[in-house]
Amino acid sequence: YDNKKVYGLNTLDKSKKTYVVEGPIDSLFLQNSIAMMDASLYNVVSSVGNLNYTFIYDNEPRNKDIVKHMQKTIDLGKDICVWPDLFKNCKDINEMVNKGFSPSLIQALIDQHTYSGLRARLEFEKWRKT
Repeated sequence: YDNKKVYGLNTLDKSKKTYVVEGPIDSLFLQNSIAMMDASLYNVVSSVGNLNYTFIYDNEPRNKDIVKHMQKTIDLGKDICVWPDLFKNCKDINEMVNKGFSPSLIQALIDQHTYSGLRARLEFEKWRKT
C-alpha cells in the first residue's frame, strides 16, 4: 500500500487513538482521523504502522464488501465500531452530520460502540441483521 492512498497523514498524531474511515470527507468530522479511500481499512497497518486504531466502516449492513472487510477486521482482533440503531438511516459519517448529528456526538458514540473479540462478533451479527 502506498501512503498516497491514505488521506490525512499530514495531520495525524501517532501518539493518540487513530480513527480509520473509508472516505476523506468522513475523516474531516473526527479528531485524529485518516481515510483509506476504500473498504480495506486494516491495510493501514502495513502502510502507516501498528498504532492504536479504531476501524470505522460505512453503516451499510447489506453491502457484501463492507461486511466481508468488517469480518476480517474482527478476525484480526482489531477495535471496530459497530454502528448503533440511532444511525440506521445514515450510511456514513458525512450523512450523519448532514442529518443534524454533531461531530462530537458521533465521535462519542463511536467510542461507546467500539468493540473487539467476542463482543465485536456479537455486535456485528446484530448489526448485520438490521
